Amino acid sequence: MGQIFHATAYDIDTKTCCVYNADKFHANCYSYSGAVFSMHYLLRKKPYRIMWGGAYVVLDNNLQFFSDIEDLLGISTYVELCSIDMKDEDPENYERKQFIVENQKLWKHIDVWEKAKKFFNWDNTHSVEYSGYLLNHTQKRAIDLEDYYQQSKYSNERFQIEAIDLLPVLTETGEGAQIAFFDGIAAETTEKLFGEWCGDLLQIVDELPKGYKLIKCCFAEIGSKVQDCYWKFGANKEGYLLKDNKGNLFEAAILNYYEERGPLQNIKTEFVDGRVRGASVPKIKKLKS
Repeated sequence: MGQIFHATAYDIDTKTCCVYNADKFHANCYSYSGAVFSMHYLLRKKPYRIMWGGAYVVLDNNLQFFSDIEDLLGISTYVELCSIDMKDEDPENYERKQFIVENQKLWKHIDVWEKAKKFFNWDNTHSVEYSGYLLNHTQKRAIDLEDYYQQSKYSNERFQIEAIDLLPVLTETGEGAQIAFFDGIAAETTEKLFGEWCGDLLQIVDELPKGYKLIKCCFAEIGSKVQDCYWKFGANKEGYLLKDNKGNLFEAAILNYYEERGPLQNIKTEFVDGRVRGASVPKIKKLKS
């Protein structure tokens, strides 16, 4: 069936959380998704810890990667009691499971879905707003949301603008982004950030505060980007996909099992039966004149 994820925003001081079923990762990680606009709405109100939590965290020995109390508390907001096998021979793993179970009933759950939908005027925009800065108070880092959107967005088959949102990818517990980017990534993608903000204290603000390091962030899946670039910029006379109006070629890479990228490649395109088809080819060193 595949791993099911839950989007959760949680305040460990007030024991308040907001949790939504986000289905399989690649089904609800987009700028138009309900789980996404709910998390964005909350972060525009106050700081919350955010986790795109997968069900697999309590299977096998996966909890070994979640030793921080803040992370275990996040897992306790969404994981179901019936999915936790307490027959664990590993003492540390058992302790973590016990901690999760003990904290599950202490949370006060809130629902902001309708408020968030109205806040972003979703019926007309079908998207969250990409303005201001996403702050990571835990790491003292920040991302310019408009810059992220400009690098990551694409036009879908209905020529509507959308993007994979940065929150799910930054805060997932594992194996989610790997599926979303299974076919490959645009060269600009910052895959080193997959899951690196999981459980951190985040907030969205209008102005960048002092003391925060502004970092580049882009999550662009190859299939959507190929279609988008073709309709915007086309291909050169040899059929290689362009990424801008300056004649630069689109570059992409495949991620391996460990989310490490392979060599950069170009895309050779053809237009068949009203559809764009692209195939990755070794990166060419020089354009033909």
